[in-house]
Amino acid sequence: MASGVSGSAFADGEIDVEAHPLAWNPDNRQETRTGDLEWAGGVELTSSDGDFGGWSGLSVSADGSRLLAISDTGRWLSGRILYDERGRIYGIADARLAPMLGLDGKPVSDIKQLGDAEGLTVDGDDPLASQAYVSFERAHRIWKYDIANHALAAKPLQLLTQRRLGRLSFNGGIEALAWHPARPGKDDAGLVAITEDTLDPRGNIRAFLAEGRDFQRFEVKPRAPYKPTDLTRLPNGDYLLLERRFSIIGGVGMEIRYLKNDRLTPGALVDGPVLIDVGQSYSIDNMEGISARGDGKGGAWIYLISDDNFNPIQRTLLLMFHLPADRMNRLSGAPQSGEAAEPPLRGAQSADTPAPTPDAQAQPVPD
Repeated sequence: MASGVSGSAFADGEIDVEAHPLAWNPDNRQETRTGDLEWAGGVELTSSDGDFGGWSGLSVSADGSRLLAISDTGRWLSGRILYDERGRIYGIADARLAPMLGLDGKPVSDIKQLGDAEGLTVDGDDPLASQAYVSFERAHRIWKYDIANHALAAKPLQLLTQRRLGRLSFNGGIEALAWHPARPGKDDAGLVAITEDTLDPRGNIRAFLAEGRDFQRFEVKPRAPYKPTDLTRLPNGDYLLLERRFSIIGGVGMEIRYLKNDRLTPGALVDGPVLIDVGQSYSIDNMEGISARGDGKGGAWIYLISDDNFNPIQRTLLLMFHLPADRMNRLSGAPQSGEAAEPPLRGAQSADTPAPTPDAQAQPVPD
């Protein structure tokens, strides 16, 4: 059943958005755990507004009540997330679209060379009361928007451009962007930025650690055929890297890798275990945005959004998963039962992971 959730028609920029509930695995509705993640609900979002779609970056508030997203046509989407009595997403309310503005205060929307926004991160608990950082492809750059004081009408401050970052692939620039707060006693808050497929001479994915207009490089080990699409910081300080694949024969796929914060250092080559790796038999599409928040028990809620490319055969999906504290501790190497656990190999199940309950059986992950 669709939920007809919309904002007020009296406010300019507010749109009607309908939400249609999803089964995670339509072929096996009893599957509630895949890899290290537990399904926590999801919806397909539709709107009669022709500008709705193309969502490439996502930020969800720390309390899970609000979201901010960007599209690769240079638009903002804001709204309130609605949950049912089980705590699962069933829609969004007060949905609002607005064009992203350029340095001159004019919209960059629909100008592909300027409006190809791909990565989004914020420096606070509420994306609508924070500074927002956006990475763009084609005309490669990172802009900072003062959403806290100017809402979606904010004009950007230019931080970094290709002139400083070096040559980036035309359509494979900075896709994945995450905020890292200052460490205790340090003034080193900044950004972690990972390109989609700009490779170094050894074939590794170029990435950056940026503080203001200064940056240092590191690399991410590629996992073909996957390419990075977004990055989010977990409550424990580590990161989740969202990646996607697509081919005519294999269709669409997504995976999420766990990257430890202490390994993201200048000059490092970074890799990490895979939490989930699924194909198109699951309720996924072109998954491009990821955001995480704490669950209050040492674990995390994880949100994903898809880019439908404004293609009628694709969908805008908003998905939610749970990463329990015991699995996050295992992935991070935090002590368990007096010992530090080794990160699991892809597809392996740690011996200290509790056995799934009958209604949450771990299922084999398809290609």
